[in-house]
Amino acid sequence: MSLNSPQLSVPIVEEWLDSNKEALYEIFLRKADLSLINKWLLIHGYSALSEVAPYPTKRGSLSNESSNPSSPLDKGDGFFEGRHVRQNSKKFLRQDFAKSKLKSMFRTYEPTSTQESATESRRSSLKEMRMFRSLPPNSVNMLSLLIQSRVRLPRYPSKDIDHKRDLRDQNEKEFFLEIVKDISNDLDLRSLSNKIVANMSVLVDCDTGSLFVVEGKLGGRMTLVSKLFDVHSGTHILPSTTGDGGVTVPWGKGIIGYVADPRYNDDVDKITGYKADTLLCMPIRNADDEVVAVAQVINKTESPNGFTKEDEKVLATYLTFCGIAIYNAQIFEAYSKEYERNKALLEVVHDLFEEQTSLDSVILKIMQRAVALLKCERCSVLLRDGTSEASIICSIQKLNLKRKCVVTSFKKVFDLAYPHKNGQSIQSQDNHLSDNRLGNKIAELVLITGETINITDAHSDARFDPESDRNTGFHTRAILCKPIRNRDNQTIGVAQVMNRIDGYSFDDHDDQLFEAFTIFCGLGINNCVLYEEISLAAARQAVALEVLSYHSSVSAEDIVRLKVQKVPDALTLNLDNFKFNDFSLSNDEMLAAAIRMFKDLGLIRRFRIDYEVLCRWLLTVRKNYRNVAYHNWRHAFNVCQLMFAFFKKTGMKRHLSEKELLALVVACLCHDLDHRGTNNAFQQKTSSALAQLYGTKATLEHHHFNHAVIILNCEGQNIFGNFCSEEYGEVINLLKQAILATDLSLHIQVRHKFFAMVDSEMKNWDDRESRDILRSILMTAGDIAAITKPWEIQRKAADLVMTEFFDQGDKERNELKIQPQACMDREKQDELPRLQLGWIDGICLPLYKALNKLDSTFKPLLDGVLANRAAWEVLDAERLAKDSVIATEV
Repeated sequence: MSLNSPQLSVPIVEEWLDSNKEALYEIFLRKADLSLINKWLLIHGYSALSEVAPYPTKRGSLSNESSNPSSPLDKGDGFFEGRHVRQNSKKFLRQDFAKSKLKSMFRTYEPTSTQESATESRRSSLKEMRMFRSLPPNSVNMLSLLIQSRVRLPRYPSKDIDHKRDLRDQNEKEFFLEIVKDISNDLDLRSLSNKIVANMSVLVDCDTGSLFVVEGKLGGRMTLVSKLFDVHSGTHILPSTTGDGGVTVPWGKGIIGYVADPRYNDDVDKITGYKADTLLCMPIRNADDEVVAVAQVINKTESPNGFTKEDEKVLATYLTFCGIAIYNAQIFEAYSKEYERNKALLEVVHDLFEEQTSLDSVILKIMQRAVALLKCERCSVLLRDGTSEASIICSIQKLNLKRKCVVTSFKKVFDLAYPHKNGQSIQSQDNHLSDNRLGNKIAELVLITGETINITDAHSDARFDPESDRNTGFHTRAILCKPIRNRDNQTIGVAQVMNRIDGYSFDDHDDQLFEAFTIFCGLGINNCVLYEEISLAAARQAVALEVLSYHSSVSAEDIVRLKVQKVPDALTLNLDNFKFNDFSLSNDEMLAAAIRMFKDLGLIRRFRIDYEVLCRWLLTVRKNYRNVAYHNWRHAFNVCQLMFAFFKKTGMKRHLSEKELLALVVACLCHDLDHRGTNNAFQQKTSSALAQLYGTKATLEHHHFNHAVIILNCEGQNIFGNFCSEEYGEVINLLKQAILATDLSLHIQVRHKFFAMVDSEMKNWDDRESRDILRSILMTAGDIAAITKPWEIQRKAADLVMTEFFDQGDKERNELKIQPQACMDREKQDELPRLQLGWIDGICLPLYKALNKLDSTFKPLLDGVLANRAAWEVLDAERLAKDSVIATEV
């Protein structure tokens, strides 16, 4: 009948087809060919198909693995299920290559009922797998490009379970070809596992199945891990029961572990609540005949007698192809991990060269990368303290190691905890080796031996100290510890990571990767040390240039004038009097008085000091004091005069050696060399060259000492020139201790020991520690002795001190834009009496009371403090009364 006939026209046919959709679909599926489908796609703006699935689905639904979303196939139309879109020539090449390989593999499969045919089929497939392993030279590059570009080989579109079951009943050979093609190009192990389990369930007609992949070969503790398990025959996928990777079965445990063991391990049943009646479990092998996975199917649905020999043969044949797919996916996964690791190492290198000014920042960045890439719970870096080395013979238990080595401590410990496990924390602190909070016993062994330690179970290893876990609450399972070496291959520290997050021990890949991290860590430390050395050198140069620009050497005329000048006796100058007037002598008279003190203490004669050298040294010392209000040459001389009085009026001299007397006198004259009129806190606030050079502890005092050494080392100015090297080193150390003792923060740390010794009425001060404390106390007592002088002298000295303080406060307010302390705030100068009372009660009175208790000849100093306190108290009362009147008037 023609469509042009009046009985059957085109509109009538269209109307009938519109009202009979199922007939339309059936006609299209039977009659349409590839050219017709491509014509329709091109007309509607889609890409042409490479092929069309030859079988319609029973339900007309797509699987979860639907392909390219650029065509209407993803909209769920039943017509177009199973299409494969070609979008570019590169995909054509990859797809055709994969298809050619699949065709060669398909030829190896011939359905048979004999065991010999199945064996021959397996051998042929293994041969193809070995051919796959013999990758061409550029295969690594291809994998790298795939990983880097995130491009994947096109997957064969999966059919749903019902379609596969129908195809199995209609044509077994086509069904087998279908399920092999289903897994041919899938490089994602989780997705591949899902497909394999679903296909096995249909292949042997079972209720549920599982696939366990072998993991942990390199770590020494192999296990079977299922990313997905218990996939029922009527479902596509079920989520795993654990958050990061399914069920884990120990190697060799139960049927899954042993595969052929007659015992059944019901651990999985306990997890899922599923009861297994019949079970078939088989290994999946790679080209080297190694087990790479274990497949398990449970409960034959249509046979009460369980799985048959035929089921075993069919499943064994299919698992051969599964071995090929799993092997390809594992290769891709391994290369993906290697790519990510190399990328991370490049990022570490970038971080290393981006930040070289801070050791803490460099190590923190490296540890953050290590924790993220190694996926561990904790990372620590312990840097060796090279200042406390001692050569001994070490005998290390459990290692049977006896060798000459270096015992040392860790001066810095950096600890980074994985945020999701322990709360992120970063520590940089001074630690001694006896501090085992971070498991330092293992680190000590690595530091001594220079060899890597990899512990799989810390608490069963005799080298691990469990006390560290009890102290921190951190449970250590696995430890990987390596030495950090510098460019000279010397061990400068130790790096360690603890506890892989997945629970496994650290394997060879982790070891190699962490080795790279320790190399980068060594480079980073080396670069930071070099940078710090350069910074110190620059700061040292800046200080030296500043000093040289301010000071100049003394003239020969000045030396001759002082050398021939008549030096008055001590009685005339009143040098041995505690009430000495600090402002009674001129600058030149103070030089002569200093020579008198050297003479009367017998220092010139005892140490054979050249008189001209002494004159030149004194002139240079005076020249190197700046013109500031208080901390100048006059203050240095006044401190020396008090020390001279201590030796003449009290019994302190009998407790000290002659070298100590010399060091104390020299220290008094040098203790404020090149003082700038600002304190240590100001150096730190302004990040001055002095703060960069000497650090934050006793900044100015270190500068004063170094400046004194510079003067001594100048030609013709070394008053210690007749000492042997040992004596010279001894007196220089005494000089340093005495100058540093003038830092009040150090005095606070020492005085409680002195007070305890005095309270115990100790008479013997002959031991080294006692004399060190006594010298420090005498230096402080002389340095602050202006508070003990008659009121007129004390008040004038206080005004000079406050002049310096107010100048510093002005700089802080105007230059640093910060509020100065009350004692340095010019706007609060009326509070001087109250501040002085606090100074006397907090520092001065306790010190001079202790000295008076030690030796009653110090009583004039204590009396002077008490008299001045009473005077300041009167002024403070007047201030309070004045403030009260003003408040009343307001």
